[in-house]
Amino acid sequence: METAVMERESKTAIVKKEPETIGSLLEKKKLEIRDLLPAHVDVDRFVKSALLAVARNKDLLKCSPKSMFMAIAAAAELGLDFTPAKGHAYLVPFRNNRTGETDVQFMPGYRGLIDLAKRSGAVKNIEAHIVYEKDEFDIRYGSERKLIHVPYLDGAPGKIKGAYAIAWLDDNEWIAEWMRKDQIDAIRKRSKAANAGPWVTDEEEMMRKTPLRRIAKYLPLSPDLERAIEADNQAVGFVDDDEPVVSRTAALAEIIGEHTEAEPDVAADKPEPGDGTLPLEG
Repeated sequence: METAVMERESKTAIVKKEPETIGSLLEKKKLEIRDLLPAHVDVDRFVKSALLAVARNKDLLKCSPKSMFMAIAAAAELGLDFTPAKGHAYLVPFRNNRTGETDVQFMPGYRGLIDLAKRSGAVKNIEAHIVYEKDEFDIRYGSERKLIHVPYLDGAPGKIKGAYAIAWLDDNEWIAEWMRKDQIDAIRKRSKAANAGPWVTDEEEMMRKTPLRRIAKYLPLSPDLERAIEADNQAVGFVDDDEPVVSRTAALAEIIGEHTEAEPDVAADKPEPGDGTLPLEG
């Protein structure tokens, strides 16, 4: 009798599988992620940046593992990692009103958009800056275009007036876009993550990105920059949840299949500080 009970318990133990963590899922699917990444991006460094992003934001642990994996994959195909010092990409949790779940949205940072614009080869340089009350600032449109910005350096610059983006094209032409702070605030209010994520942790970088997004309308868009803008539109709230960004990650979803039911617990996968790879802060 006792032997039969032990056999049943043994069979049950074999059938029951421990849920995968997002870390083990990323490790298992490292080859697929590597195939999505541009050649210049190291897959191990990219995966570690994603794990650190999840470890830093406890709200991400409440999100569906499938949406988290797809958000990470969307960043991978653009070659934008989550290293904080780079400001290339973010993982932003938001409530999906259609499913009632908390999902993860990939959001490109302003530096990520700049990187993609430069990669296209049609843009020589592109910048975005914040203008403060005490700065010297003059912008003029029309036949005699002009943009002068001299930052105030002798103490506190005062309140933020707005932000602008300027791009120099391959033919030495330049275009600029200026937005007042109230216009930027209106965009923020429409965002799914107006009170969370980078709008809270990196507010000034998000303010720089807002005119950068607008100036992108006038730039020669590469496929990668176009996908990044689409992803950002979705994160900001310009695209409904029912209209996912079309990308190669749709094909990846079929590859990962049932493996996307991983538990998003990264505690066991969290790199230790001082391991010679990525810092935990900064």
